[in-house]
Amino acid sequence: MIRDLCVRDASYIAANMRAADLREISCLWKHWDTRALAICAMEHSVPGMAWSVWLKGQPVAAYGFSYVSPFDPDHWQAWAFGTERFRRAVPVMTRHVNSIRDRVRKDCRRMQVVTHTEHDISHRWLESLGARREGVLRAYGRNGEDFVVYAWVRGEESI
Repeated sequence: MIRDLCVRDASYIAANMRAADLREISCLWKHWDTRALAICAMEHSVPGMAWSVWLKGQPVAAYGFSYVSPFDPDHWQAWAFGTERFRRAVPVMTRHVNSIRDRVRKDCRRMQVVTHTEHDISHRWLESLGARREGVLRAYGRNGEDFVVYAWVRGEESI
């Protein structure tokens, strides 16, 4: 079941995050705080574009789209994080993302994802959704971790 994301669900998912997501996200923060992640996920999302996936009575994944900058509302960043049950949520999330492609095409000129180079499961999922790998951001993480940029661009087949 997909629900609009709320701080309670985002906080639960962040506090119980799977290791791959924790490695990817926490290295970007000076002071890691799961509560702050939950609030950021809510406060910076494109209105109406943040969700949680519930399986067997618990939230297991949070995902959505945020504005990359306040002065360009047509440039979005996709994000997702989840618990150890995240993989079971991927089919539901994929169907949902595919069902809203028309709105994304209309409202978003460029959608990007920044993901840790070692998060290969994430890379395969993004590629299956049509994202194109654009390059490596060297030393993007606070401890020198490299990240990869994937993107969809309006006017190309992928978005």
